[in-house]
Amino acid sequence: MSYTIYHQSLESATLTYSAGADTNYPVTNLQDRYKNTFFKDTAIGLSEVNIKVDFGTARSCDYILFWNYLITLLGDEVIAFIEYSSTGAFSGEQGIATTTSNLYRLSLGNYLKTFASKSYRYWRLRFCISGVYINNLQIGAIYLGRQITLSHSPEINDVYSANYDVNINQGVGGIRAGSIDNTTVRRIWQYQWKLLNTTDKTNLELFRDSIYMNKGLSRYPFIWSPDSGATLYSARTNGELSLKQTAFEAYEWSAVFEEEL
Repeated sequence: MSYTIYHQSLESATLTYSAGADTNYPVTNLQDRYKNTFFKDTAIGLSEVNIKVDFGTARSCDYILFWNYLITLLGDEVIAFIEYSSTGAFSGEQGIATTTSNLYRLSLGNYLKTFASKSYRYWRLRFCISGVYINNLQIGAIYLGRQITLSHSPEINDVYSANYDVNINQGVGGIRAGSIDNTTVRRIWQYQWKLLNTTDKTNLELFRDSIYMNKGLSRYPFIWSPDSGATLYSARTNGELSLKQTAFEAYEWSAVFEEEL
């Protein structure tokens, strides 16, 4: 199993939606990486809608990730075509990077699809239905870019859940300080990789720059997987990401990931 990071989203892109988003839920909400600020269009009533993406310059992409999304329909199945274009016209000159099916969801969930790497400025996410029409489309964030797969697993791997400090009413005994678990476990992962190679180093430097790491939580969240994409988590880095050279073309990287709920 590989440790994989999906960190490239749509924050630098210009987005155009083919229909009309709901008030206060514009398509630009897809650009902040946060899973709980939604793009939403309800009662669509169309058999096809699309989101055009203009990165400004060519971007190499080998995955698409719909994070915290749902699609409802009146019909049989929703199919999404992930298309690319050198002109942005999408009038017959475009290619198809991948086709995804079985996207119908009544409740919020996630969807990841990888494909052969393509480098283009213009992309289009086209949702089609084999039936009458698409009813609702809601997405928290979309990640579209090049995944980072580290060359090996970490030598140190520690995970624990975060507690929250609270005051607990002790009845007759009064109030005492204590802590309780959040109703939903919030994981914190501590990792250390040793003997990473120069490709790892280059990729991790790009990753650090893209999430705006600092001494506390990084500005932006990202998606990562400890098992080649089978399990996905949204997280931010906590603290500076130490990357140091330990031998010729060998590097050590320490990281703390804090889960985004």
